[in-house]
Formats: sequence, C-alpha cells, structure tokens
Amino acid sequence: MQTPKLPIEVCERIIDSLAISIHNPTFFDYVDALESNPTLYACALVCRDWTYRSQYHLFRQVKLRTTHQAYAFLDAVTRHPHRAKLVQFLFISPLPPPKSISSPPRPSESQAPASSLVPTLPLDPPASSTSPVKTSSSPHLPELSSLSNEQQSNMGQTAPQSESESENPAQPPTVTPMSSQSDVQKQNKPEKISIPPCYYNWIYKLLIRLPPLLKNLSTLTLASLPTLHPRFIRLVSCFKTVKALGLLDSSVQSFSEIIQLINRLPQLTFLNVQYPQWDRPARFFPSYRHRLEQLICVDASDGIVTDTLNWLGSRQHLSGLRYLRISFLASSHMTNSKLRQILHQCTHSLRFLHLSPDDTDIFESLSLSSHSQLEYLRIWISTSPFSNHAKLFSACISQLLSPSLVCLRIGYFENVDPETFAALQSTSWKDVDDALGDPKFNRLTYFVMDLKYDYQVTLDRKTLRTTFRNVFPKSYQRGILWVTKQMGDSGRRGEQLYRVER
Repeated sequence: MQTPKLPIEVCERIIDSLAISIHNPTFFDYVDALESNPTLYACALVCRDWTYRSQYHLFRQVKLRTTHQAYAFLDAVTRHPHRAKLVQFLFISPLPPPKSISSPPRPSESQAPASSLVPTLPLDPPASSTSPVKTSSSPHLPELSSLSNEQQSNMGQTAPQSESESENPAQPPTVTPMSSQSDVQKQNKPEKISIPPCYYNWIYKLLIRLPPLLKNLSTLTLASLPTLHPRFIRLVSCFKTVKALGLLDSSVQSFSEIIQLINRLPQLTFLNVQYPQWDRPARFFPSYRHRLEQLICVDASDGIVTDTLNWLGSRQHLSGLRYLRISFLASSHMTNSKLRQILHQCTHSLRFLHLSPDDTDIFESLSLSSHSQLEYLRIWISTSPFSNHAKLFSACISQLLSPSLVCLRIGYFENVDPETFAALQSTSWKDVDDALGDPKFNRLTYFVMDLKYDYQVTLDRKTLRTTFRNVFPKSYQRGILWVTKQMGDSGRRGEQLYRVER
C-alpha cells in the first residue's frame, strides 16, 4: 500500500519550524541561529518540493567565518543568481588564523595595525624564501625573481629566525605589510606580531563582488575585525539596500568614518556598535540627515560614549529615534546635559530605552515622565552596590517612569551572593513596589528583576519566590513580577526568565 503524499503546505510548515525565526532582529538574535542545521540540510535533499523551501532558510541567513565558506558561498550565488536573491542577513566574522600558517593569535585592537585589512596582491609565496617565483603565479609582478620573509630593523640587521621556522623550512613564510620604522620596532616584539594581511583578503573579495548580487540584503554584521582601512568603509557602503548594520568588536580610526558610512547607506535605520574602538576623538561631525530609528552602543569607553552623545546632541531633529541603548555611561555634568538634550528631542518617538551607567547619580537628572511613547525601560548598574539600587529607584521612580510604560527591567552586573541576595528584603525595595502600585502605571505588565547567579551559589527556587513575594507584594498581586537569572558569565544564552506565580 502506497503512503499518501502530504500536502505541500504541511511540508512547508514543518520546514519553517526547523528554521529558527527572527522574532526581534533588533538584538541580532539571528547570529545564534546561523550554526549548521543538519536537519534542514537533510530536508533540502528529500525531494524537489522540499528543496526550495529549505534553501530559502539556508540562504536567508548566511554566516561566513573561513576562506572555504566564503568562496563556496560566492560560487553558489554567482552560478545561481536566484539563490542570491534569498540572502537577507549576512554575518562576516573571520576566525583567528590557524597555527599551520605560522602566525600568532589574533592581537587586540590596540595591537592590530591600520594596514591589517589593506588589500594585497594575490601572490603565491614559494616553499622556500630563496626559490624563484613563477611568472604565472604572480601576474602583477612578472619580473619578480625572489621573495624574502626576513624582517629588518632600522639598523639593517636581520631578525633572528625562530626555532619553528628552522625545523620546518618548507613552511610558507609570513607576508607582513609595509610599515614605518616605528611600526617595525613594535613588530619585532613577539607579543605584537601582526596577522598576515593576506589572511583577510577573502573579506575584500566578498565586499567587491557581493553588492551587485545581493539585491535583497537588509542586515549586514561585521564582527571580530582589526582596524578597518578607509577603503574598507567605502566597500561596505556599496550595499545600498542595507537597513541594519552591525560593527561588533571592530575598530576604526575615528568616529567620523562611521558617520561617513552612515551617510553612504541611504536606507540605514539601525546601527549596532558593540565593543568599538577608535584612536582619535571626533573633532567635527560631517553633515548628516538623520534617518536612524535604532541605535546601540555597547561596552564602549568614556571617549567613545562622549563622541556618540555629542554626535546625537548635534542633530537638530531626532524625532524618528525609537530605540536607544548606551552602555557604560560615565556620570559627569556634560554627559548628563547631553543625555537630557537627546531624550528631550525624542520625547514623542522613543519607545525603548536601555541605559547601563557606571554611576547611579546620572538618573537623578533624568526625567522620562513626559515620554508618551516609552514602553520599555531597562536599567543596568555596573559599579554601584546592589543595596543602593533600591534607594535610587525609590527616590527617582516617579520622574523616571512614563504612564505608557509596559515593561520595567532592573539589573546589575555583580554576582549574587547570600549577603547581596538578603539585601532584597530591605524596606527601600518596598518603596519601589509602592510606587509601582500607583494607578497611573496601570499599563505596566512586566516588572523584571535581573539576578546574576554564581555557579557556586545554590538558591532554592521556592525560597526565591517566597522572598520576592514578601519584598514586592503589590507587584505580586498584580501578576507582573518576573525574575531573570543568569548563570555566571554565560550572558544571554544562560538567561532564564520565569514568572513569580500567584
């Protein structure tokens, strides 16, 4: 007896359930969904009816980390243009060079030279540093007869050869970029040897060849890149359809280059800059027509936050800004003034605000009660003791909260120990609970407390619920109390959110 064929609609729903959907691309959650999915790959090989639907999800979110993945993807979208139209999210994050190419681990941003992403000639280094180079393998330099890997200092002395190179003479040499005498002196130190720039050539080839192919690309994320060369910025600006841009763990020469990149992307509405680094502060800001609706600046130094606030404060119109997240704010008179100015300009548009200041004093000068559209407020304190949070929020809760608020989330970065956990039962937190019981906050649906657990601390879940019911009785009665726990430093992946049930 032949098994009846399932309707194609049922098969499509099954395939869709295997692919992790992006419910909120603001947080770039799709990055975690880009790992290999063997089940989805198997679905693409079942039959022709399943192939296109599976390819849709496989090519919709693409993550490239190695040279092999980059060239395989480039070959696929070049030979099959219909697959290139499926790509909407592109994540490029190169892995550190393997030990087999005789290069040290990836240096930090302060050690990576500005020329580490400068495009280089496609040379094929010979097996020996003294053997001739074939003309066919280096068409750009037809008269090149030898290639040496010897680094010389400013005195003309040859750097000593390492033991690993002497034991393996057939190992390809490391090609280092041209630099000044001061850079050569820094590179002679073992801890500051740079990564061969040819290792990142595949990124340049992607940025040159992909823009005319990926006509539906909406989100581009670049992560774990060294100092970006100005030409790199110009290549990224060729993706005219990009609406969301992420620069994660990367560095530029100045903040002005990021602004120029924003100006060259006409449809950009979301900018996500995490762990940024730039050498020079921005002395002037290029002319810019504000289009951003969402801005994230996470784990930045004081100078970078200052540049970001000065840039936002220099704009005359911020009426379209709906999402703002700035971490590690240094409390100062200028910072507080700029932040008040920015929040005042987006009074009628801001819906999501996430602040992570270094000091709680910054909230004493803020007022969000007039923000009629503010629905989500998240505050993380990085340095102040947890016991002082309650005093701050009980004093500022009336001016910080908007009547339209739906979710209030409070957290801190310190691990929870028994003494810190016992501080929850202070009377100050009850004052916060009384303030949240005001009838004007009747739209408040979620009151979330973020707790960071240490692996060595074991807290009974039943005891945890009992404590929260005693500390926040009114929130408990309204059914809006939620608790988030994070296991150690696992971050968002270890986060578990559960409701304190009545």
